[in-house]
Amino acid sequence: MAAALNASIGVFSKVLLQYGLNPQDIAFFKTLAAFLILSLMLINKPFAKQKSAMIKVESNWQTILLKIALCALLGIFVLFFFETTAYQYGFASNVVVVLMASASVAALLFGKILLNENINIAAILGTLSAIAGIFVISGANFNASGNTVKMLINAILAGSGYGIFSVLVKKFYLNGGIYLTRILMLFGSVYLFVPFILNNHAIDWNLIIIANILALAILPTILGFYCTTKALNYLTAAKVQVTELSEPIFATTMAWVFLSELPNINFFIGAIFIILGIVLINQIHKTLFNKLLAK
Repeated sequence: MAAALNASIGVFSKVLLQYGLNPQDIAFFKTLAAFLILSLMLINKPFAKQKSAMIKVESNWQTILLKIALCALLGIFVLFFFETTAYQYGFASNVVVVLMASASVAALLFGKILLNENINIAAILGTLSAIAGIFVISGANFNASGNTVKMLINAILAGSGYGIFSVLVKKFYLNGGIYLTRILMLFGSVYLFVPFILNNHAIDWNLIIIANILALAILPTILGFYCTTKALNYLTAAKVQVTELSEPIFATTMAWVFLSELPNINFFIGAIFIILGIVLINQIHKTLFNKLLAK
């Protein structure tokens, strides 16, 4: 669900870019709007209840906020800031591929380092297969230039931040859900205000801009982060990140339906690799094999 929701980012963002907003505007306004919406929803919920629902172990409020602030720094600011910077030096398709691949690898490695999660052959093959799939779908094409190197560095930093974010959510025993999502959006808004104000410019506000910002706030931001943090309650960080590599499948399908952008043969080949990777890292093949043996 997180992958499907995140896939809607491209559709709404394209509209906002056409109306004169820049990536810093979009990142800040969607995060701020998400925080305000959740705050209105939770206005009557006692802080004590929110605190107990956000963490699985007993801890004081200051410690919880510090942990969430660090997660938001990596999972929202580092992700959005370096991703935005990377777009200045290369094609969007190349940035997305490097970013998502880096997130999966970072989650796999830091899951081992910080959580002592096992890295088995199935996990490695699953990660590589899913990464190969997004390369095929995007048709990523890199050339040896200074801008390409800058793009790679920024995209790797963005993806690594998101991957480590997913590991820290588990490391800090944070409980995914609406309460955690709200505080993440609070800190994310504060962090993203800096690049927004540094790139401040006049915006010709209208109902279309407001509607698309609200759509981004509700679908990929609130519900997307909600589903990601919820998934981390049940799966390892690496499994979540590799499973979210299915995002290009949903993004291409949405572009097909809503923007009339027809997929090519690479999409279907890449989709097979991604699905195979998800099956391998989540060891779904073992479950299916055991069921066949039971019969």
